[in-house]
Amino acid sequence: MKKNIIGIAEFLLALLLTVGSLTIFKACGEHDGKYMACHWAQNAVTLIGAVISIQALLRILLKNSGIKAGLAISIFLSAVSVIFIPGHVFSLCMMDTMRCISTFKPAVIVIASLLAAAAGSDSILGIIKAGKEK
Repeated sequence: MKKNIIGIAEFLLALLLTVGSLTIFKACGEHDGKYMACHWAQNAVTLIGAVISIQALLRILLKNSGIKAGLAISIFLSAVSVIFIPGHVFSLCMMDTMRCISTFKPAVIVIASLLAAAAGSDSILGIIKAGKEK
């Protein structure tokens, strides 16, 4: 358990990103039967969050340190890419008071940044460990 603390943190942050983007800090909803661009940003964050969650779970379950390091690198790169989804890859609403700008964007940036920090340190430690095992 103690050896997997970073992996567990990655999994929980990825799960928070996935579930939170659909619930707690979701983007703007439907307006007159149409969805705004921020809705598609939310869908992209949710999808990538789900993929990261699966990678983090595999990182916890697998034993090979080289594979764990590779998964951590993948989680790091995916988390960094999620940071740029709201407002860069997908446009958000024009008013700063809209939910997508006031709630969704900051939450995604903070959670994805924490996830990237955890996965980045996990990657470095994993590469060092894998190198020592050879």
